[in-house]
Amino acid sequence: MSPRTIDLDVDLNLDRSRCVLCGGPNACVMERRARGETVEEPCWCVARVFPASVKAKANERDGGASCLCERCLDAAAVEEGR
Repeated sequence: MSPRTIDLDVDLNLDRSRCVLCGGPNACVMERRARGETVEEPCWCVARVFPASVKAKANERDGGASCLCERCLDAAAVEEGR
């Protein structure tokens, strides 16, 4: 078996409060907590299903480092018929 390589070229200066697909605000609770905000509620995304196609697009853009916004996730779900 040949070893697999993983591309770890991720821009660490990304604004993770922005959607990786459209650039709009993503309302990511995890990002807000990382900035030091005290947020009690869970992130909006924890109860959502992410279609494989949208995960692939996000990973293509930034290695999956940033969250999507609800609008882009909703659009992806409509495209996949969910």
